[in-house]
Amino acid sequence: MFVDHLTVPTPADLAAADAAARAEGARTIRTSALFPRAGEIAAEAGYEVIDTLALLRLVLDDDFDRVVESRIGPIAPKTAPVRTWHHRHAAAVDQDAFGVLWGNDAASLRAIRYATPVHRARRVGRGRGMAGFAISGAAGESGYVQRLAVASAHRRRGVGRDLVLDALLWMRRRGLTTAYVNTGVTNAPALALYADLGFSRMGDDLVIAERRLDAG
Repeated sequence: MFVDHLTVPTPADLAAADAAARAEGARTIRTSALFPRAGEIAAEAGYEVIDTLALLRLVLDDDFDRVVESRIGPIAPKTAPVRTWHHRHAAAVDQDAFGVLWGNDAASLRAIRYATPVHRARRVGRGRGMAGFAISGAAGESGYVQRLAVASAHRRRGVGRDLVLDALLWMRRRGLTTAYVNTGVTNAPALALYADLGFSRMGDDLVIAERRLDAG
């Protein structure tokens, strides 16, 4: 719910989301990443914070172009499209990368893809041999690296780096001015990757909150 982290839900929004989830038979409802004020409103409605994320920002300008040119040269990373029939394999990669609690299934990956007006979904590897994938989106002049997952057997091989670079180059070609990404505050490898690509951490962290629907 509330896939746009800029959204500040009202108590009525939260109540409506609870009702919709109950109608679908859900036992638990979870937000996406929320700014602190939105997190406070969720807490007042009975949600509990279950994770804290660092929010990072990269300006897509001439300096970015020079960094990319110095790092990868004129040849863009080789990736392939994520088609609808790849979602099951992508979900397996996601769950391998993030575990049962945080891993997405095929349905939630589809929801992530269409959370922004325009999106790009790319992968490295083929079929069951998918090494990793990235879902990115664009809204207005901003781009978002919405999901990045690399299978545990393919870590430390540059897969994540290639996927993020592919996403950033796509955003630059579209004329976007800024890219955003969030990751766990304790996810040192991801934080190091994004820092190496020029992202800087913003002042506010984001929170993810959850509420058991049998809690009242």
